[in-house]
Amino acid sequence: MKKGRYSALILILVSSLVLRADLPEGLRYKRLKSAIPTSYRFDFKRALAFLKKDQNYQAKIILERLMKTHPDFYVYWAYGYTERMMNNTASARALYFKAFEMNDSLLTFLRDYADFVEATRAEWLVVRRLTRALYTAQPDDYPLMFILDKAVETGQQSAALDFLRELAETHPGDTRIGVFQAVVLSCLGRGTEAVQSALEVVEDTESLFQLQMLERILANNGYFVEAAGACEKMTGIAKKSAVTYSAWGHLEFMQGHYENAVTYYRKSLNADYRPSTLIKLARITLLYLNDPKQAVYYGKSALQIDRRESDACFILAESYRRLARMDKALDYSSRLLKLMPDHPHPFYYHGKLLFELKRYTEAVTYLEQAVALSPEVQRYRLILAKAYAGAGQKDRAKAIYTNFINEPIGNLWSEEELLKEEPPEPR
Repeated sequence: MKKGRYSALILILVSSLVLRADLPEGLRYKRLKSAIPTSYRFDFKRALAFLKKDQNYQAKIILERLMKTHPDFYVYWAYGYTERMMNNTASARALYFKAFEMNDSLLTFLRDYADFVEATRAEWLVVRRLTRALYTAQPDDYPLMFILDKAVETGQQSAALDFLRELAETHPGDTRIGVFQAVVLSCLGRGTEAVQSALEVVEDTESLFQLQMLERILANNGYFVEAAGACEKMTGIAKKSAVTYSAWGHLEFMQGHYENAVTYYRKSLNADYRPSTLIKLARITLLYLNDPKQAVYYGKSALQIDRRESDACFILAESYRRLARMDKALDYSSRLLKLMPDHPHPFYYHGKLLFELKRYTEAVTYLEQAVALSPEVQRYRLILAKAYAGAGQKDRAKAIYTNFINEPIGNLWSEEELLKEEPPEPR
């Protein structure tokens, strides 16, 4: 469950886009009435009325007929949206692309198309073309966040970096593109280049969101003085904003000043009560300040907002384990298992809890599942072998791990200690 240093940076960028409950703005009849020829305006209006009432099949019948007689941009768009609402993804993909071929400059359409592509599979060429069209129509953070999101999802970070460099050539002096180049370089683990890119644009950036990303890049690589400069700039723009306090909190955390980090994250929480900030506070108070009681408070608060917050369940389980409240630890560990049924570590962690309680037979069930999900992890097999032995099944113990008797467990909870990160060396 250990997360990489750049995972928090990626999480800031990933935009959670969902299907609208209402028609996209550009498909509202009053807005586009003048763009629809009178020859089919009545039928098109009826189709949109059906869509608005979630009567998608009736809308589809009308639009399917219109597409044969009037294969215009708005007909393709409305038909594509209808197929999307009916979960006919392949058909929707083809219809949206056809509409895109007809009109790649209407921002309301491009945003709706991006929402669709965000939630589905798309060819990288389409992602590139759509991003360029979006940025041409309105050069803001949205297109760049969109392509980075798809790049992270599909492992195309290098291709995204190439695209951003091409985009920078057509938009010389655009600081925003430079910020996102630095972000992509960070995601690729190319810290030195990321820092160089960040330093080139940090003086010219006025966006809180962009400055926060640059602070993370600089602080993650030990450039604390430069990161502090970004934070001071944020303070000058919006002193009491949650984003500003969070940036200061991250900088203090990366320097190993954990009490100071808590102070800033609490201020951020007061400005904007978010589960992600509660999780940060829970993690710091548990792993770095050794205060499981306070971590319990923050973890429970996060779960009150989002009961599916898996990090909160783990922190609560580990906090209660350290408080010797194994019943509560097992309870939250069980919740974690339900939230992450395909991940080996929750099974391993739950098995270790049972192992520590000497409930070896029960522990075996969960440890077996951890090994089944990740058979290459030696430590999973070691603890399972020890559990087999504790349950009196020594033959099975030897079969799964022949050297289990001679190999010491050491610290049973060493993986939890590995969740800590050492501060980088200051540059």
